[in-house]
Amino acid sequence: MLFPKKKETPPPRTIGLLTDFGMADPYVGQMKAVLAKKAPACTVVDISHEVEPFNVAQAGFFLAASYVHFPGDAVILAVVDPGVGTARRIVGLELDERLLIAPDNGLLSLALSTTWAQSVRAYDFSRAVDAPDKVSHTFHGRDVFAPLAAWLTLGGDRTGLGGEIDPASLVAPDWATPDVSPGTATGHVLHVDRFGNCVLNLEAGCLGTPNQLALTAPSHTPLAYVTTYAQMPEGAPGLLEGSQGFLEIAVNQRSAAKALGLSMGDEITLTWEA
Repeated sequence: MLFPKKKETPPPRTIGLLTDFGMADPYVGQMKAVLAKKAPACTVVDISHEVEPFNVAQAGFFLAASYVHFPGDAVILAVVDPGVGTARRIVGLELDERLLIAPDNGLLSLALSTTWAQSVRAYDFSRAVDAPDKVSHTFHGRDVFAPLAAWLTLGGDRTGLGGEIDPASLVAPDWATPDVSPGTATGHVLHVDRFGNCVLNLEAGCLGTPNQLALTAPSHTPLAYVTTYAQMPEGAPGLLEGSQGFLEIAVNQRSAAKALGLSMGDEITLTWEA
């Protein structure tokens, strides 16, 4: 039996939930029902269920920006899984005492590359697929990930489903790691928020305080480097450290995405006076 019952029940912990399932279908409700049945004392916090379908990079940003706000012993489940039912691994990333669970498709890569955790460990949880009596090949979120998260939250052995693995073995797509050198940086747009701000895969502070800053690809425009949106003239573009811990391209009281023709997934290049 892969998920043995525990003799002693540990104090309730928080479970975070992130998916691309939306709220129009029953998928999120079914996952939360499984969590409520198997770990009824645990609080479930929804990060978002409005990740663009199949957009692993956007989900990776939501996860990297959010997990640090959870209690130190939280279990956070992220399911954006275009490869559901295939041989892709199910993995866990332990950052200090928080445990992130996801398919091994790059979803954990941004959290790993930007973490300040003192302890970083990874686990292969792929054998969890064998635990339930019945598993839908198209809905591992309900039938595999949710029972796994509940079991681990209640004190299940993290090494008992495949063992510990090297964190460096986790899938790491190009969008997880920008290329930064003196005077130039190449990165990707991870997310466009409802205001049209374009969040980049560049950590806050990674450029210092650049002078003569410009966006040079895919279009060319000067950018003011500012601290607040109000420091940009209305309608003018700029770059600033956003609230989520990453740099973002913004236009004061306008959509930067529309003004500059940027979309999620776009590769961008910034240049400045080195």
